[in-house]
Amino acid sequence: MNAIKEFRRNTPAMTVEAADAARARLMTAIHEPGAARKRTATRASRLGWRVAAAAALALVVGGTVVALRDQPGMAPVASVAELGERAARAAENDPTPAPDPAQWLYTKELRLTGVEGDVDRDQRDTWERWTSVDGKRSAWYQAGKLMFQGSAVMNPAELAKPPVTPAGVIARIKAAVLDEDRRGPQELNGHVPPEMLFMEINQLITEQWLAPEVRAALFRALPTIKGITVTQDVPVADGRRGVAFSLTDAEARSYLILDPATFRYLGTNSTRLKDRTYQWADGSKETFKAGTVGLTAQLEAEIVNQPGQRS
Repeated sequence: MNAIKEFRRNTPAMTVEAADAARARLMTAIHEPGAARKRTATRASRLGWRVAAAAALALVVGGTVVALRDQPGMAPVASVAELGERAARAAENDPTPAPDPAQWLYTKELRLTGVEGDVDRDQRDTWERWTSVDGKRSAWYQAGKLMFQGSAVMNPAELAKPPVTPAGVIARIKAAVLDEDRRGPQELNGHVPPEMLFMEINQLITEQWLAPEVRAALFRALPTIKGITVTQDVPVADGRRGVAFSLTDAEARSYLILDPATFRYLGTNSTRLKDRTYQWADGSKETFKAGTVGLTAQLEAEIVNQPGQRS
């Protein structure tokens, strides 16, 4: 999908998944830090603000290494269905009060990128983002100035319409993706591939405030997606290790990682499995190598009263 590829081209360090025609957003550029930041002007779309926010980020080549530490006492999870159920119950039992619709979700994320097998990642950066609770706006700092973009990943109110079920949230996400495709590249041919669905759920969980019942439904939905399994002891960017929903396809091996005790979100981890070359709209070509590894770690996540506020 040319439009999707163009999104990926302008997105800085996230994960490899978005390098696919079917998945070009949050997780790509952490594996592909050299991608150009220039964005072709397009109409605001469901995904547009994420691309603009990502494009604002400049990579910092770091001299500090975050060691990957072992965490003893990790309780094993027997199956991906069990992981989904445990995570869903943790979401349902979260005592955090619901925020006001006028408030914002502030998140801070650490990102590392390097070569598979090399734990001394040679590039790192942090990324701060503010997303309105109603899902309509996002904000980030660029050159010391607070920047804004409209349009959300998904409308939280739509996902929260009863009945909220795993099958229901999957159907609503697919409908939104296909609607975007019909209005854009028209290359999905009515089918949302598992890797794209996995990415969309990942982004909802990592970037958006969601009602407890919606978050629970998403966790219960993940095991129903073809190809998703459970993997133990997967590291995130700050050295913590967790239990992960994992998906491997021809392009990448990707993980959505949760704390093994609390089942709260920790971060992501992914590896590109083969080289891929893209030709962009300006005629230039770019190749991303197999073995490139990217990790993220959520360092902070809290509700604040306004964008730019951190606590």
